[in-house]
Amino acid sequence: MKVMNILPGKLFLAPMAETSTPALRHVIKEICPETVLFSEMLSAGAIAAHAPNNEPMVTRRGFDDPLIYQIVGSDPGVMARACSILSDTGCFGVDINMGCPNHDIVKKGQGAYLLTDNNRAQSIIKACRKACPTRLSVKMRTGYEDSNEERFINFIKMIEGEGVDFITVHPRYARLSFRRKADWRLVSLAKQTVSIPVIGNGDIDTPQSAIERMHETGCDGVMIGREAVKSPWIFRLAADLINTGEAGLEVNVRDIFIRTLERIREYLPERLHKSRSHRFSVYYSQNARYGHELFTRIRKEETIGPIIDIVNDYFTRNSHESIRHFDIRTGIAFKAS
Repeated sequence: MKVMNILPGKLFLAPMAETSTPALRHVIKEICPETVLFSEMLSAGAIAAHAPNNEPMVTRRGFDDPLIYQIVGSDPGVMARACSILSDTGCFGVDINMGCPNHDIVKKGQGAYLLTDNNRAQSIIKACRKACPTRLSVKMRTGYEDSNEERFINFIKMIEGEGVDFITVHPRYARLSFRRKADWRLVSLAKQTVSIPVIGNGDIDTPQSAIERMHETGCDGVMIGREAVKSPWIFRLAADLINTGEAGLEVNVRDIFIRTLERIREYLPERLHKSRSHRFSVYYSQNARYGHELFTRIRKEETIGPIIDIVNDYFTRNSHESIRHFDIRTGIAFKAS
């Protein structure tokens, strides 16, 4: 049975491989309960095969509400089975990845490569819609080789016609990866083209820019990726700006660093500690004045304990960097909904 096209919020954590971990999701949810969470990018094949190594990433925890799982794959039947399995967790929805530009993904005909094959993309959406009793969404780039507007419009109309509940548009074509500036004019175009909700994603690096992009494009929400890892408090500041037009916050940078690392250790098996802690730290270390030096030390370690010791040592020597204060006033307020 198809569900209503209602978004659970305006602010979304992006699905990022090895990065949108349960640890990061938990910390973000503590700081800003209004945030809508996405999982890491998950292999539909591994989910459909009930691969035990995938279980820690698939487990839905108490703070994961609302949670949207993102799956990547190219086989309609496998994608549909993954949708069915994930829907049984009680998640808010399942998202189909049609935006990842990573070479290892696109060479399998997955991720952003699906933008080159309308028939396969349509078959995947059709199969997933049939199998998914909860919300179904698509996160996409605006093209593969370029951002041809006619092809983009036809593609998102097809998505809407197949019963997808909402789309997230990252307004770069896949070959650009993260180069050049995201063209948010294409988010406006998507909003003008389809009647389902549109979330914009790309280059949101301040709470003010989140508000500005929503005002400029009329999109229904914004998704934040890399900046959310560096600054998990960006959602709290943006939510306050949306609701009141101003925001004030004191952040303990050191404590959030350590809390996230401790939860990586708690929620994930040891085999994932190095990859997940390093991926988080490469972004979050940018909060330190000597962040490069800090991460250079961290990347030499393979377990969480020594990494926490390094973080504690840094902020003991640079205690003035532990606390940050934010005081933002824009004069713009959204009606909360």
